[in-house]
Amino acid sequence: MGVGGIDQTAAMKKAITEIAQLTDAPLAIDTSDPEALEAGLRAYPGRALINSVSAEKERLEKFLPLAKKYGAAILCLPLTDGGLPKSVEERLGHVHTIIERAKAAGLREGDFLVDALVMTLSADEKAAKSVFETLRQVTAEGLPTTMGLSNISFGLPNRPLINATFFAMCLAAGLTAPIMNPYDEKMQEALSAAAALLGKDPCGLKYSQNEANLAVPKAAAAMKTTDLPVLEALKQTVISGEKDEVVPLIDKALAEGHDPNTITEKALTAAMTDIGEDFGAGRMFLPQVLLSAETMREAFNHLQAAAPETETVKKGTVVLATVKGDVHDLGKNIVGALLKNSGFELIDLGRDVDSEEIVKAALEKQADIVGLCALMTTTMVQIDKVIADLREAGSKAKVMVGGACLTQDYADSAGADAYAKDGVAAVKLAEKLIEK
Repeated sequence: MGVGGIDQTAAMKKAITEIAQLTDAPLAIDTSDPEALEAGLRAYPGRALINSVSAEKERLEKFLPLAKKYGAAILCLPLTDGGLPKSVEERLGHVHTIIERAKAAGLREGDFLVDALVMTLSADEKAAKSVFETLRQVTAEGLPTTMGLSNISFGLPNRPLINATFFAMCLAAGLTAPIMNPYDEKMQEALSAAAALLGKDPCGLKYSQNEANLAVPKAAAAMKTTDLPVLEALKQTVISGEKDEVVPLIDKALAEGHDPNTITEKALTAAMTDIGEDFGAGRMFLPQVLLSAETMREAFNHLQAAAPETETVKKGTVVLATVKGDVHDLGKNIVGALLKNSGFELIDLGRDVDSEEIVKAALEKQADIVGLCALMTTTMVQIDKVIADLREAGSKAKVMVGGACLTQDYADSAGADAYAKDGVAAVKLAEKLIEK
């Protein structure tokens, strides 16, 4: 409201009153005029953020009492009457001064947001490094941080690239509340990728959904399934990975008279079929597949507990192993999780497993399928050996193989019954092998 020639106080009051009726997002009141600030705080029906309180004498004396009076939080800006800080230590010193004075005025922990103060890289070669170090130290003290990002790139070419890269590095250093343009595609991409890398988006689920344009709000998904027949609703719930919703739907399906075999075939297996198609077409990615698999396991377990007389959760027995000499097991573990969650009994022998141990397990457990994994070209020959040993020992198990170095041609030459290029394909192939 700082446009010249207007009554800032009246404008602030009107703006706050109008905007507060349109959004429940907290407002940051940005003004250097104490009267305009108080008018806004008095009119605001929520807890505002004052932008900003520096270590300048006038700001401390006039803004802190208003923050206390109206219960506002403050953005701590590390500036003094002497101007810009020359070092990270000075920045932190100014922040501590503001917080100490604020606490003396009656503010408490949780009332502070620290601005890391971004300068221009083209004028100061240490501008970015100073921000990173400030963020790390302030974060270590347990304080949330904010800052405007784009000032870093002023005067440089291709500013969007600098801004997005700087943004990702700041997030890694502890930035919690960036001031950014939400319509900037590069910034949104950096935010999404950084959230996955920093563990704020477990397994990159939201990142995958965004990339596949499949992000559906939870409320919208719930509304979508409410009006569907129960089996279709159950299927959609598994596809969307709504673990909390799947058990009540299983109970509802049973209460409506659907038997466990019908529930398994029409809802759970049908969901896995659709997931496989979406995964193969690039419309769904591994984190979503694993979440759907977890949801399916929840459904199978509950179905078994609710109807223990049935055999619905036992599709067949699979012995799974990474062959001798190969210590890689990530792909095998994914295949194992998907098979188990899809209703197969799984015997996972682990990695670097000798052929004799695989054959012994296949015979003792009367395996329907033996799954063999090899990632390295040097261990591929073990696939041939295990298959030959299985046949010589009289095992009737179907053999399914997979791994980064394997191909359909190699699987055929080794005498395998199926080649799975990924975990979802492995489940579909296992079901077909069981039918045979």
